[in-house]
Formats: sequence, C-alpha cells, structure tokens
Amino acid sequence: MKKIKTGTLLLLLLVSFTLTAQQKQTYVMEGAVYDETGETLSGATLYLKDRISIGTATDNNGKFSIKVSRGDVIVFSFLGYEKVEYLVIEEKKDLRIRFTTASQQLDEVVVVAQGIQRKISSVAAISTVNARELQVPAASITNLLGGKVAGIITMQSSGEPGKNLAEFWVRGIGTFGANSSALVLIDGLEGDINSIDPADIESFSVLKDASATAVYGVRGANGVVLITTKKGEEGKLSITARTNFSLSHLNRVPEYLRAYDYAELVNEANVVRGDSPIYSDR
Repeated sequence: MKKIKTGTLLLLLLVSFTLTAQQKQTYVMEGAVYDETGETLSGATLYLKDRISIGTATDNNGKFSIKVSRGDVIVFSFLGYEKVEYLVIEEKKDLRIRFTTASQQLDEVVVVAQGIQRKISSVAAISTVNARELQVPAASITNLLGGKVAGIITMQSSGEPGKNLAEFWVRGIGTFGANSSALVLIDGLEGDINSIDPADIESFSVLKDASATAVYGVRGANGVVLITTKKGEEGKLSITARTNFSLSHLNRVPEYLRAYDYAELVNEANVVRGDSPIYSDR
C-alpha cells in the first residue's frame, strides 16, 4: 500500500515538473506586421502584456523578433490602429499580424471666427447644422434653415419659380438698410448662401451673439454664417449620385361647359346688360 502511494506521489511530482518546464519554455517569435491593405508597417511597437519593459519595434520592412515564454501575451500597437494581442502557444517564425483602423470618437467641435474650437469650451452663442440635414430637395439652403437653427427667422414672400428663395435673419432684424441680413462666409470669403449645393457643405455654423461675431466688427452685427465646403481626400475614387422626382395632380378639376352652352350663357349675360348677343344661332 505504501509503495502505491509513493509511486503515485512520484508520478504527480514528475507531471508537475514537466508542466512547469513547458510553461517556462522560451521561444523566439518572428514575423511581420501589416495594415488593412497588406502593406508592412515599420515602427510598430510590441511588448509583453504583463511585462512592458520587454518589447521591441518592427524594422523598416515591418519585421520583428522577440524572445518570449509559453503562455505570454504579445501586444502589438501602432498609432491610428487597434491594438492586437497574441497568445504564445508555440514557436513561430512566420507570424503575420494584421492591424485594423481604430474608430475613435472625437470631441465635438464647432467652427468659430478664429478657426475650430471644442464645443464644450465655447461660451459663445453658436449653432451648428448637420450637413446631412441640408441634403433634401428644396429651392435653396435658406428655405431649409427655418425650424432647424434656433434664433433664425425665415420668410418666403413668393412661390413663383425663380423667386421662391426665402430671406433669413439671425435673432431678428438688428439693422435697417441694405446690410440687414447676416454675413455669409464661404471658406473664409463672403458669398451667396443660395449659390451652394448642399452636397458640397462640410460644416455649417451660425454665430449669433456679440462675443462670437466681434472679430467681424459692424459687418457681423446681424450674425455670421460660416460655411466650409468639402475638399479632396486621399483614397479610392468615390462617386455619389442623387436624383429625385415628384408627381402632382389636382384634387378637384372643374367641369367645363360645351361650346354651345358657353355661347348661350355669354349671349344671355350680354342681353341682361343691355348689349347685343355676341354669338348668332347660325
């Protein structure tokens, strides 16, 4: 009985020693780091998760070599990409690590007179409009501002085609005369808000109070509209097309008289007024 217990104990000790030896077994991991397009990344950092002091970086060809132990976790990182963790189970000489672009939530910013500022740190009265909200069928951008921007008053005086452009004021009319409307700046230059295609707008901001418009002096007394248009970007060619159509019909169509009945009524009206009939019976 004692011999069985002794043999079992020796067997357990041997298994424990073997597992410990395997866990402490060291490897040399080699491989390369790639981005989403398959290009190698030079200067990417890699280190052991619980031992940051042990690490290295990829060379000019995106290749790396690091000494690790079984069970270690290698963390790969590169600016603008999500971190990648790799658990070491066996030695590899051709390890391929592929990064994916990091999707970070940026702080909300607004366009002000001096440039771009974080919205939370701005104390001026500034309203912004999402460019997507302006990409709807309408005669002009000014027709869309009413009800979308606080403090803007719009008025459309005519529905005639070509004259159905609405006028707008920021917090009412502050000055009477030729310059009673707000100052509109398109990419820093004064322009006509109705001449812009809504699809070309990148950002749309309205400066309403004195602290926001002080840099523009008297010209900005009635508010300032800052519009930034889209610019070219690196990457694949992208083409966006949009079309819309409408069908209209009259809900109530009058019933017209026939020619003979119309002539009779006209003659009757002339006779009542003391005039002679216009149409004869022939």
